[in-house]
Amino acid sequence: MNLLFVAPAFVLFGLFVLLPLVSSVFYAFTNWSGFSTPEWVGLANFSRALADPVHLTSYLHVTLYILGTLLLEVSFGLVMAVVLNSNRLGFSLMRGMFFSPMVLSMTAAGVLWAFVLDYRLGLLNSVLRSVGLNDWALPWLSQGSTALIAIMFVSGWRFAGFYMIIFFAALRRIPRSIYEAATLDGAPPLHQFFTITLPLLRQQMLTCVLLAITGGFAGFDLFFTMTNGGPFNATDVPATWIIRTGFDNNELGYATAMTVILAVVVLIISVVYLRLTERGDHVRY
Repeated sequence: MNLLFVAPAFVLFGLFVLLPLVSSVFYAFTNWSGFSTPEWVGLANFSRALADPVHLTSYLHVTLYILGTLLLEVSFGLVMAVVLNSNRLGFSLMRGMFFSPMVLSMTAAGVLWAFVLDYRLGLLNSVLRSVGLNDWALPWLSQGSTALIAIMFVSGWRFAGFYMIIFFAALRRIPRSIYEAATLDGAPPLHQFFTITLPLLRQQMLTCVLLAITGGFAGFDLFFTMTNGGPFNATDVPATWIIRTGFDNNELGYATAMTVILAVVVLIISVVYLRLTERGDHVRY
C-alpha cells in the first residue's frame, strides 16, 4: 500500500530527472544539432572539449569569479552580520536594506547594472564626469580588464545580504555570556571575533563556501545579461560557452559533452571539499 503513495513521486523523478540525465550522457557521445539524427562519435566531443581554448579558459574565469564571490559575498556578508548584530534603533532597517537586492532576480539585476555601467549613458560614468573625473569613466563591460571584475561586484551586491542573514541567524544563537566573560578577561573586540565568533560560525562558513563554489559554477544569467561572455570571450564561463555552443552553433552533442564535464568537475570539487571538512572536524575533535 505504501508503494502506491510513493509511486507518483518515483514516476515524476524518473521522467524529469533520471531520463534527461541518461539522455544527456548518451547525446554527449554523439554529433547532434537538436534536429538531426544523432551520430555516434565516441569520445570525440570530450577530446575536443579538452582542446578547446575557450572552454578551458572559461574554467579560469569561473575560478576567479568564485574567489571574488568568496571575498565580496561570504567575507563581506560575515563582516556586515557582525557589525549589524545589534538591537539598536535603525539596525533592523539597515539589515533589511542590505538584504533587499535579493528581491531582484539575477536577470533583472544584470539588466539594471548593465545600464548603470554603460560607457556613454551609464549612471556611474555620468557621475564621474560630473565631478571632473573623466579619466575614470571607463567602458566597464566592454574591456577585458574590467568586465569580469564588474560582474563580481554585481554578484557581491546581490548575494552579500543572503550570506549576512545566514551568519546573523547563527550569531543570535551564540550566548552573550561568552562575550561578557571575554570582556571581563580584557579581550578586545577584534580578539573576540577571531577566538570566539569565527570558531562558533565554522559550520555556517563551510556551508556558505560550498554554496558560493557550486553557485559560481552554475552562474549563467548574470554573465548572459551583462556581457554574454564578451568582450572576446573575456567573461565566458562554462555555462555561457555551453549555451552559445549548443543553441547558437547548433552543436548540442558537443555542448552536452561539456555539460557532463562540468557536472563531473562540480561533483569532484564538492566531494573533495566535504571530505576535507569532515577530516578537519575529526582532527579538531
